[in-house]
Amino acid sequence: MASGLFTLKQQVQALRQGAWNGQKPNAVEYLVVAGGGAGGANGGGGGAGGLLSGIVPVVIGSATTVTVGGGGAGQSYANRASITGGFNSVFGNITSNGGGQGGTESNSWGGGNGKGANGGSGGGSGFFAAPLSGGSGVLGQGNAGGSNAGTNLNGYGGGGGAGTVGLNSFSTTVGGNGGAGLASVISGTVTAYAGGGGGTGPTISGTGGVGGGGAAGSGGVNGTNGTANTGGGGGGTSGGTSGNGGSGIVIVSYPDTYAAATSTTGSPTVSTSGSGSIAFNGSAALTYPTNSAFAFGTGEFTVEFWVYITSLSTYSWLFDFYTPSGYVGLPFNINFYAPTSKFRYESNSGDRIIGTTTVLVNTWYHVAICRSGSTTRMFVNGSLDGSYTDTYNYVLPTNSQPVIGSRGNYSYNLSGYMSNVRVVKGTALYTSSFTPSTTPLTAVSGTSLLLNTVSGAFAADGSGNGFSATATGTPAWNSASPFATGLGYKNRVYTWTSSGSITF
Repeated sequence: MASGLFTLKQQVQALRQGAWNGQKPNAVEYLVVAGGGAGGANGGGGGAGGLLSGIVPVVIGSATTVTVGGGGAGQSYANRASITGGFNSVFGNITSNGGGQGGTESNSWGGGNGKGANGGSGGGSGFFAAPLSGGSGVLGQGNAGGSNAGTNLNGYGGGGGAGTVGLNSFSTTVGGNGGAGLASVISGTVTAYAGGGGGTGPTISGTGGVGGGGAAGSGGVNGTNGTANTGGGGGGTSGGTSGNGGSGIVIVSYPDTYAAATSTTGSPTVSTSGSGSIAFNGSAALTYPTNSAFAFGTGEFTVEFWVYITSLSTYSWLFDFYTPSGYVGLPFNINFYAPTSKFRYESNSGDRIIGTTTVLVNTWYHVAICRSGSTTRMFVNGSLDGSYTDTYNYVLPTNSQPVIGSRGNYSYNLSGYMSNVRVVKGTALYTSSFTPSTTPLTAVSGTSLLLNTVSGAFAADGSGNGFSATATGTPAWNSASPFATGLGYKNRVYTWTSSGSITF
């Protein structure tokens, strides 16, 4: 699947080409999902819309057509002849095929002979006195629907999904589940698309596939619609109305080293994905678990991050190790003290470094604390901002947890943004003045925690430890970044839920 973020190599190539001077992109990443097919009446689940993704060249100055396919229309048993498959979605010369509708009770309706219809993903087979295979999917776009159980009163097959086939009805009473879709992070958030609809069963109806597939209903219960703008197939039904297929979606993304589109139609949502920052609103925090990776002992270490303070309070705690039983033996914390407008470093329950840099609001600062040998130094924007002789044994107290954006007891919270927090055990990365990185940080040897603050997973730990955060309040991702345009792996994202065009 497409990653949603362009690689470092692609970013460097863009910079070498001078793309920051407003150059237009020569290629874009795309996700094109067609509309899902409707579920069958006395029938199988609807097939998911076809899904295509990749990178394609673009023509500068000419409008590229965008078509977002609608989902197929579900119907009651009495109107089952009108059940339809999904409609195609298009980006330029890329076409994803609409999902096939679920088979119905008829030799002439649905896909014919009760068989699920072909499509981007095939519909599941419905009512028929003999086993029938589901409809076929389009190679590279989706999968086949499931088969029925092969009797007049039976379970019916699930619609195919972009990731897996629809499940067969394995008994006369249980319908098949819809096939699973596929996930993409092209929008900046991990999202599943193109799941198949569930097939009806007299006792147990099939569930919809992950990615927007609708669940089936039975005994007069309607099938569930496929989720809008996922291309999910509709759920089948017996005695009710079958579910509509979910409409499709078209998403285009490219690095913001390149200029924004000249124009668009169809009112796409324009957003930014990639490495931004964590927004703290004055009552939020992120806490990570106690772990020996944060017990530095008498060795070297580095803690660094970027911070942007938007509103002053007496204290703004930025990075803290908190022991629920109290602060005795506290390893350390880094905070901003408003009355002096300075960053401060506290260790073992005492002030150890009070910086000299006057800190302004609405300004990005890189802050680093490093111990090398018996000297701990604080750097602000790469310049030495204070130091002291440090022989303290940083043994992590029981239950002590790293807290970001707040004091450990969730007071003195930050109002502002933090980006690219990195904790390294065993190495002082900086021992003299330096130039802070102009691109997001990476996991060097000994990295205990790394937050690249990417959209869709802003609290995710990229250190290799995979620590999970516990949120207090509502920390959130924000596109604000300490890195210059194009250097933060941020992408321009255009998302269409209705048809239109884009001109680069």
